[in-house]
Amino acid sequence: MEKHFSRDPFASKYFALVVVLIATSVGSADPCPAQAAEKAKSKSSPTTFWPTEVDWNKSIPTPKQHFGFEVGFRHLEHAQIVSYMNRLAEVSDRVSIAQYATTHGGRPLLLLTITSPANHQHIKKIQQQSRQLTNPNNAKVDIENLPAIINMGYGVHGDESSATNCAPLVAHYLAAAQGPEIEKLLNDVVVLLDPCLNPDGFNRFANWANRYRGRILNPDPQHAEHNQQWPPGRVNYYWFDLNRDWLPLVHPESQGRMRWYHKWKPNVVLDYHEMGTNSTYFFQPGVPERKNPLTPMENVELTNKFGEYHARALDNRGSLYFTKEGFDDFYMGKGSTYPDLHGAVGILFEQASSRGHVQQNQDGVLKFHDTIANQFATSLSSLKATVDLRQELHEYKQQFYTESQRMGADAKKQTYVFSCPHNRSRLQALASVLLRHDIRCYWLKDELNYGDDTFDPRWTLIVPAKQAEYRFLKSLLMRRTNFRENVFYDVSSWTLPLAYGLNQKAINKAISPEKLTPVKQKRVSQSEITFADDDVAYLIDWRDDGAQRLLAQLLKRDVKVRVARKPFKYGDEEQASFGFGTLQIPLGIQKPRIPFIKSALKNAAKRGVSLTAVKTGLTPGGIDLGSNNFPVVKKPELAMLTGRPVSAYGAGEIWHNLDTRIGLPVTMIKHTLLSRADLDEYTALIFPDGRYAGLTEGEWEKLRQFAQSGGTIVAVGSAAGFVGGQLTGNQELERLPEAELADEPETIQKLFDTAPAERALARISGAIIRADVDLTHPLAYGLTKNHLPVFRNHAQFLKPSSNAFANPLVYNSEKPLLAGYCSAENVERFKGAASVVVYPLGRGRVILMSDNPNFRGFWRGSSRVFNNAIFFGGLTSR
Repeated sequence: MEKHFSRDPFASKYFALVVVLIATSVGSADPCPAQAAEKAKSKSSPTTFWPTEVDWNKSIPTPKQHFGFEVGFRHLEHAQIVSYMNRLAEVSDRVSIAQYATTHGGRPLLLLTITSPANHQHIKKIQQQSRQLTNPNNAKVDIENLPAIINMGYGVHGDESSATNCAPLVAHYLAAAQGPEIEKLLNDVVVLLDPCLNPDGFNRFANWANRYRGRILNPDPQHAEHNQQWPPGRVNYYWFDLNRDWLPLVHPESQGRMRWYHKWKPNVVLDYHEMGTNSTYFFQPGVPERKNPLTPMENVELTNKFGEYHARALDNRGSLYFTKEGFDDFYMGKGSTYPDLHGAVGILFEQASSRGHVQQNQDGVLKFHDTIANQFATSLSSLKATVDLRQELHEYKQQFYTESQRMGADAKKQTYVFSCPHNRSRLQALASVLLRHDIRCYWLKDELNYGDDTFDPRWTLIVPAKQAEYRFLKSLLMRRTNFRENVFYDVSSWTLPLAYGLNQKAINKAISPEKLTPVKQKRVSQSEITFADDDVAYLIDWRDDGAQRLLAQLLKRDVKVRVARKPFKYGDEEQASFGFGTLQIPLGIQKPRIPFIKSALKNAAKRGVSLTAVKTGLTPGGIDLGSNNFPVVKKPELAMLTGRPVSAYGAGEIWHNLDTRIGLPVTMIKHTLLSRADLDEYTALIFPDGRYAGLTEGEWEKLRQFAQSGGTIVAVGSAAGFVGGQLTGNQELERLPEAELADEPETIQKLFDTAPAERALARISGAIIRADVDLTHPLAYGLTKNHLPVFRNHAQFLKPSSNAFANPLVYNSEKPLLAGYCSAENVERFKGAASVVVYPLGRGRVILMSDNPNFRGFWRGSSRVFNNAIFFGGLTSR
């Protein structure tokens, strides 16, 4: 499509004009001299972005030669980026390229290694020495001659497109520039360039922006080009924010990145973004009071030194910028903060976005070309700073890990013990995340007794404190509730064991290595089941997370599965107890399906799901297998509302959970088409987090009839308030709106400048709350503790139902706050509120979930409650 412009005579003239126009700086008072300068520069430079007085190797194709147009003329697509990067690797001995992962959408994620040819010959040795700096016990590394490692990451948010569109310019500069300065840079630095961290989102936005690009560029902010579709390009294939996935590592983009990241342990990590159109340019340091408490001050000092280079580069361009405002380094699961707890300097860059090709802003007109130019300028300034600070960066990294090892060795608690009885899958999932973060962990070989506690080796994971990544490990376990600063750019808590719903014990002694087995990515231990001709049924332990996917597989093939509403025992000599939620597959009524059933169970056993073969329907205690308290599980047929004003994050979390973990399809219905949708075939309709005030009375009546006819409506997060108010009469607990803070009666004046910060104090910025659980309720099947950590990031509170049997999860009435920031007023409000409420409605029901059970894809504990609503929602009415 791009070549169409070059073949059209009119387009060729227009192309030449646009290249000149978009190369003109925003604030130019007289465009004619600038145009003349750009024309002169285009004759002597490979691109309009090229730094002055730098020669280049003309055998290396320029971006313009490869794409057929200047960078910034239109939005590049991901395939074009891939093609150009592969071409550079073919023609330059400075560049090698590797694919480190594939997105959910099937697009490649690339890493370019760019350095001198001499360094390439010893690249494995350089990588090994870079890692050796993290282990003070290894032989001394010659840091005076060791190249610094810099990771340049572009475009984790796909619609912040100046980042990835800048990457070809940086790659070309490093491949083609000539002279003493570039030769020194390539000798002193190994560049790990990731041109596009979010290919699926990037391509989604590029298609949108290019679709509405006319020959005459339209800067009107109301133009469709500047108001993208839902879901936006910011998010990945499943609508997640990948810049929050550095900690949970849910997606292949992040998992693949960790594989090479911890092989290299870079010194510097750059994270390129965009922000609002009316802003300017931001680079770190961020708000000083909001840095992560485990980040050393030396990191801040180095970040400040880098900032001096960025300031000079932007001053030379005449660009406005700011630092130490707005953005912070507290949540360590972002691209610019994760490195700070791994001995590196992470730096965030935020460029005002044109969100298209040209857009009006408060300074006049913001052009795509200029946004790219600023990103290119700070890319080069980062490289120069890395060269100049190379030895200091090595010394800091070495000191960081020496200190981290010492902190672990001196810690009062020498061992962390995590347990999750009867849920091997959950424990394996945690172990996999820790391994990806380069944190050593182990299985117990035998039973461990410590004080009054006994730990079963089948359900126990051991993590020693004494290791190089102790500082990061400590951040994963952090449970702060008191903060110096109560305003957060992102969440205020992310405690991994709470998210996974695990038991955690910290003990004072180290465990002897002879008692431990190192964890591999795949756990070898399996459950066992033996099939026999006289089997009458098979029992599935619902406590293991793997049982959820197994149930979906069975129902998909129309296998009849029943679920226990009461506990029972089975066995002769050693009677085993089976609790609420145990699944039963009766064989006598479905003999043709027995071969498939056995195959599915055999595969589930390999994944650790606990299974039992049954010889008789008569049990020695509790309900028998033919009891009415063993109802049939109905196959879920799911629909979910999508589109604005639904939260793309909330909808994506649900879709990802159902699609990739459970294996259930979900029909996504645009909320604007709800009035025409036929809902008769669905068992459940899901309302993700969002604002549904725009639904009409007729649409609410349609939803009411769906529930009255036997359907289940599940409303999550802020949607619970809208759905509850319309269909159940559950209005949220009386509260003061976040925008109107309560003043003391005598206070009639406050400082205007403090209003945003004071308003933030009333918000709940990602806190972890304790909910008390009714373990007999179908929504709690599979849970083993009568309390569950839930994640909350809004300040709406549901009233409990007047029917006390319909409140399966209520917040703890004594100490509801487990971790994170929550004002004293909000803590008190939790004590009178419900987390999950079930309302019967005709033959159906409405399930309100005030919290986010699937938050960012790693809240494994509370996601069980959501999945139970999908499978067992029809059993919640009595």
